[in-house]
Amino acid sequence: MSETRNSASRNSETRKYVYQLDECTPECADLVGGKALGLGHLSRAGMRVPPGFVVSTAAYRRFLEKSGLAGEIDGIVNSATTLKQRQEASERIEKLFEEAHPDGSIAREIKDSYEQLQVGGDTAPVAVRSSATAEDTTDASFAGQQETYLWIQGLEDVSHHVTRCWASLFTPQAIAYRARLGIPSKEVAMGVVVQTMVPADAAGVMITLDPVTGDSSALSIEAAHGIGHAVVSGEVNPDRYAVDKVTLEVRSKSVVAKQIAYRFDPDTGTVHSMSVPEEQQSAECVTDQEVKELAKLGKDLEKLLGAPQDIEWAIGPGESNPREIFLLQTRPETVWSQEQRGPVSSGGSAMARMGSMFGGKK
Repeated sequence: MSETRNSASRNSETRKYVYQLDECTPECADLVGGKALGLGHLSRAGMRVPPGFVVSTAAYRRFLEKSGLAGEIDGIVNSATTLKQRQEASERIEKLFEEAHPDGSIAREIKDSYEQLQVGGDTAPVAVRSSATAEDTTDASFAGQQETYLWIQGLEDVSHHVTRCWASLFTPQAIAYRARLGIPSKEVAMGVVVQTMVPADAAGVMITLDPVTGDSSALSIEAAHGIGHAVVSGEVNPDRYAVDKVTLEVRSKSVVAKQIAYRFDPDTGTVHSMSVPEEQQSAECVTDQEVKELAKLGKDLEKLLGAPQDIEWAIGPGESNPREIFLLQTRPETVWSQEQRGPVSSGGSAMARMGSMFGGKK
């Protein structure tokens, strides 16, 4: 036993570039980024979180150093001040990242961690998700500014999409947003979460206050069939639940027809829009018990983390049950924490109003 502990200690001391989710503590926030830090909180709290790992900002910085890209990127970004220039800058930087690849210790640690996710010898499908060091704080939310890629399979594709996530630090939106906040490009870095996919029957967002009024005695839950992209893109309206935070009883709910859902298509190997069978379109995609369980999780997380939260969740097959709730991320709520309580627009989905934690290709 002692030898095993000593071996684990040596591995921890020599590891430079990859962290497991439960290792993502506030002490290493600059190494793993906001999304990974939130997942670390969830994992250590015993919440049901899909297993995964984080390619750290140290890997990102080492990649830039070895490839010689840092100075070139700085020059491109600093010279881009108009919308057209930022678009052109983004395209140039994306091409630079596409032409370089992680190697050496970075590649080995990604390989080792990805192989640990394989179940029964099968190649694990994963989500590859950005976790920037400036995102997911109460002062700034970069939700949707960078990319997420779903159902990535095989080591080569995982490594390639880690690089694509790094490149997404320099989308036109991200360049403009950082310029507006006065954040120099050289001060940001990208951690990348690689996390086992949940084949979601339903997914959504939970905000541990009322996103329209700021009422802290309620939670808001939005749910749709499949993954959450159809809601973010405006292609469907979600089912909505307002839940009393004390009693966990549903104060109100709105169930609407949901004609499409985004799901993984094994024939094409991609995620795309699919028609929902007519008899299921107007059916609730979560049960009353699942709503209550979600609300309890939201209440517990808000208490644990000391602030209202935006929580991304999915419901899919578990190890012991046909349907289990998985928490995919949490971040501090960033609207009501920055302004006085008062009326705000009630138009659109809370997912979209709160900045879309499903983002681009999420």
